Amino acid sequence: MTLTSRRHAHARLSAGCLGLAMLIVGCGSPDPGPEEPEEPSNAIPQPEIEGDDSVRLPLAMVSPDGQAQAAPLGGNGTLEDEQAPGSPVEETSEGAVAQEIEIARTAPFGCDDTVSVVRSVPMVTEDPATAALEFLIDDQLSSHGSPAFLNPLAASEDLSVDSVEVEGDLVRVALSGEPVSEGECQSWQILTQIETTARVATGASSSEVTVDAEPLAELFGLPADREPLEIVEITR
Repeated sequence: MTLTSRRHAHARLSAGCLGLAMLIVGCGSPDPGPEEPEEPSNAIPQPEIEGDDSVRLPLAMVSPDGQAQAAPLGGNGTLEDEQAPGSPVEETSEGAVAQEIEIARTAPFGCDDTVSVVRSVPMVTEDPATAALEFLIDDQLSSHGSPAFLNPLAASEDLSVDSVEVEGDLVRVALSGEPVSEGECQSWQILTQIETTARVATGASSSEVTVDAEPLAELFGLPADREPLEIVEITR
């Protein structure tokens, strides 16, 4: 065999070994696939269904003035006081009763407000998120307790909840009708009420709210590309 022939044979052998090596690597290194998503740090557990099929609805209301000072959160999300300010129970003109013990609170937003999550008395429903939003819209009072938790969403009595759907960590709230707001600060409050109620009721970490298929933020003239507010669960 000539030197040239030996070189050609060596080249073919090297190419074959390289191809075999690539085949082994390809077969021996399986695709790890997509990484498991981390649990969202700001997701609040869904309300628990009791043995009698009842559930306490999470209701997001604007925190009383000075709430952050009157009932400060500790570093681990605990209340330093025994309970938030305000009456623990409020009875409406129609006999509905709202428990006003704060179970969660958002980070500040808009005009330096926060939203507190309180709970209704137990009621039976197959859709806690829709029931909670309807509770706030149908509320005959705009404030509860003293100092008062505020419910500006109650003024939008022509709103109706068409659907609440969860896709992964996102909850989509579809409304129809006419939202009522007295200004930018209240627009922030109403939007945050809806988003927070839907998130806590479903355990989702982000939300989208539309009215007649239009984003509520745009209807109110608010930024649409906002990061989800942190919601801190309060434990005692």
